[in-house]
Amino acid sequence: MTAYAHVGGVEIISGDVVIPYSGAWFADLMFAAPLEATGRVTIEIGSMRLVGTVDPVASGTRGEQSFARIVAGAGGWATLVTPQYYHADNGVRALLIAQDAARIAGETLGTFTPSADTVGIDYARQVGPASRVLEAACGSASWWVDFDGVTQVGTRTTSPAPAASYELIEYDPRQRIATLALDDISLVGVGSVLTDALDTPQTVRDVTLRLSEETVRVIAWTGEPAHTRGRLAGIVEAVIESILDRRAYGLRKCRVIRVASDRVEVQPVRASMGLPEMLPISMWPGVAGIHATLTPGSEVLVQFVDGDRSQPVITHYVGKGGGGWVPVTIDIGENPTSFIALATKLDAALGAFASATPVAKDGGAALQTAFKTQWPDSSTSCASVLVRSK
Repeated sequence: MTAYAHVGGVEIISGDVVIPYSGAWFADLMFAAPLEATGRVTIEIGSMRLVGTVDPVASGTRGEQSFARIVAGAGGWATLVTPQYYHADNGVRALLIAQDAARIAGETLGTFTPSADTVGIDYARQVGPASRVLEAACGSASWWVDFDGVTQVGTRTTSPAPAASYELIEYDPRQRIATLALDDISLVGVGSVLTDALDTPQTVRDVTLRLSEETVRVIAWTGEPAHTRGRLAGIVEAVIESILDRRAYGLRKCRVIRVASDRVEVQPVRASMGLPEMLPISMWPGVAGIHATLTPGSEVLVQFVDGDRSQPVITHYVGKGGGGWVPVTIDIGENPTSFIALATKLDAALGAFASATPVAKDGGAALQTAFKTQWPDSSTSCASVLVRSK
């Protein structure tokens, strides 16, 4: 008689099958006998079938028992991708990026409905796990590997759990964790809405199937993630964000509200950045002796010196063609009028040179004479510098 839970006929004694809201499911299992199967296998739990791949690094034996980790699909989304640059004037297709990553990972893409069809005109794929590239292609959409081992991208749907299909063993409203008993565990999964014996309906986000020799329990997390990556990813991200929040690194896109003297008042383009309006801040344009009076409404990039939130500065400006890219004025040097005076003298010198009688092969004497007329106190005129540079 075939065991209720097995892989290739080898009975599962205990273990967990973790099915996240977004990402690849995996199973950590203990078997009653050596599991000789490698590569692609099928986990059978009652009427449920899950197609995955044995991870040899996380598998082994102890006496007659064996242990295995089985990862959804080909188990390849952790594969490192090579660097690749994409460019398309009409936008790099998200599907192309996802297909390339899936091919390297050895995974199969099913439905692909990202939050946007393109990721921008340019996309630089960096060395890293293929899953990170897939997430970039998905945008705000979710991705998951289904029980057939196929990767799906889109919005996860919800539906009521069939009436009387489960028994609520326990529910912790603080952690939003429900423990369920089911005759058919395939009837409740991610997206199922639970109502029986609960004060309010709860939508299942993550599922853990806890297997033992006697029973199978469904541990369902019904929280509301602030993102689409599930409970475990949310915990990890919260830890990382708490560390990174101590410093403010990176560039923030902001919009100029108004100019206050030599400083600028800006507001973040996206409220999701969680930054306030910065009123006012200094500009570090990157070119010595240059100061621009920015056009209200133009976009700039703001960063914080050494990641210090008390030192915001504007370091970049929207390029040619961008809204408000032409500033109101540009000051060169400490005294803006000195540049105007310089321009007047230069114009006069060039005018005098143009009207002078040309002297063949004079080594630029006429040009030097014209410039010395404007700068009589200069021992080395601009003209002589130009002549010697030829």
